[in-house]
Formats: sequence, structure tokens, C-alpha cells
Amino acid sequence: MIINQIYSIDSCDDAELNIKRESKLEFRLTYDDAKEIEAIVCIISGLGGDIDDNLYIEEYCARNYNVVVLSVNYHCIGNRPQTGASFYINELDTLILKTSLETIGIRLPIDVQNLKTYDEFYCVVDFVNKLIEKLKKEKELSEDYYLYLSVGLEPAKNEYQNYGIMQAMDIINAILYINTNLPFKVSNMSDLSRMGGGNKDYINRCFAWRIFG
Repeated sequence: MIINQIYSIDSCDDAELNIKRESKLEFRLTYDDAKEIEAIVCIISGLGGDIDDNLYIEEYCARNYNVVVLSVNYHCIGNRPQTGASFYINELDTLILKTSLETIGIRLPIDVQNLKTYDEFYCVVDFVNKLIEKLKKEKELSEDYYLYLSVGLEPAKNEYQNYGIMQAMDIINAILYINTNLPFKVSNMSDLSRMGGGNKDYINRCFAWRIFG
């Protein structure tokens, strides 16, 4: 039977930036409990159009091969809207909006620099968008004009972008946890292979001896 098991464990703090970690490390393990496992395949989740395909890939691999598939929600994976990040604005964003509007001669009845939330910002931008469409139809603005704006993305779980090290450490810690807490059968532990991608360069360069040594 195909098993999909979710784990939530402690991982490591960010020693590089000296920041204590607040969130748990979450990952999913997919395997066929009737098989003797020969390899751990680690899927490094991305942010593209195939982001929702992971579970299908995991179950396909587990069903057709003697492998267990590890999918890690590594540190700051929630850094895009489709993975849980939320929009926010700051003073720079409202200043850019105000300056952009003044450049094309649009004056609003409110001071956009007093906007505090993304929802307020969105309402104003939606109004401005309709106004720009009207100005284009009246030939007062060029048809190819675009209003350039700025907003921020706040990652889920109060995390932050470390650009590689924390993500690689999470993948390593997930593999190490599975190594010492095997929920599946293996034919030969010493021959059990581990395969992955994405952050593997960080892993191979710095920490491979901890897993494969």
C-alpha cells in the first residue's frame, strides 16, 4: 500500500546569520510498505507551473520502483504567493506609486503615501488602472504605456530568504532523520542510495560526508 507520511521536526538555527529558527521543518515521505526500499529519492520542490505535480510524481515513483520519495518543505519555500507568501507595502512602494502618478499628471483625492495595507494599495491601483485605460482610449496616454509599481512579498511562517544554505541544511536534516528513523523496509542499509537535485551542490560541497560517509 502507498503510504504518504508527514513529518514535522526540529531543524537547525541559521549559524551563518546568527538567527534562531522559529519554524519546524516539514517534509513528506511516500513509499510502498510492501516493498524493500533500495533508494531514497529527494524531490526539491520548485515554484513553476508543475508545483502541484509533486504528489503525483512521488506516488508514481513509489508505485513503480523500489524507492522512497522525500519531499521537503525547506526553509523559506513559502516565498511566492502560490506557496503561501503574502503581499505587503512599505513607504518606498507608496512613494513609487505617488511619483509614477505625478509623472503622467494623475492627481488623486487622497495621499497615497498614507496607505498602510496592501488591500488599501490594491484598491487605489485598481482605480488607477481603470483611469489609465480611460486616458488611453481618449488618446491622452500612449497605448503601450505601463505604470510600474512595487510591492513586497512576506514569506510564510515568518521565514526569510537565505539563498541556499538553510534550504540545503533542511534537506540534509530530513535525510538524516529518515536514516535513523526508518519507517520502511530496506534490503541492505549500507547499499541504500540517496538521490536528489536542486540544492545538491551545497550538499555535496559542504555536508555529503555526514550522509554518505
